[in-house]
Amino acid sequence: MTESARPKILVVDDAGPVVILCVNVLQALGYSIRAANRGETAIELCRKELFDLLVVDYKMPGMNGFEVLGQARQIRPGMACILMTAHGTPDIINEATRLGFDYILLKPFTPSELRGAVDKVLASKA
Repeated sequence: MTESARPKILVVDDAGPVVILCVNVLQALGYSIRAANRGETAIELCRKELFDLLVVDYKMPGMNGFEVLGQARQIRPGMACILMTAHGTPDIINEATRLGFDYILLKPFTPSELRGAVDKVLASKA
């Protein structure tokens, strides 16, 4: 984890309401949060800051979540990653698993499902 006591999470989704939900829930739990609405912005943030966890949407304009993960892991190989998707087809889930996502969170999800996924992934990386 990063040097601070609070794990640092990067949330990436082009849907504003999803970003707001994630930021509000995770900040209330004491996590340090940064958010981006595009994959390219997320990669720039990864170059400048150390994150413990990447929570990224699968389908976005420009770069999709798989591409974001690939570039983010080049910058920080051990970073934990959660894929958010409303497109939970077997092909997407299999590819996400193959690429090394630690958890797949199907949309729509509840705040408690988000909390559980984040806690589980961060605990497994501790």
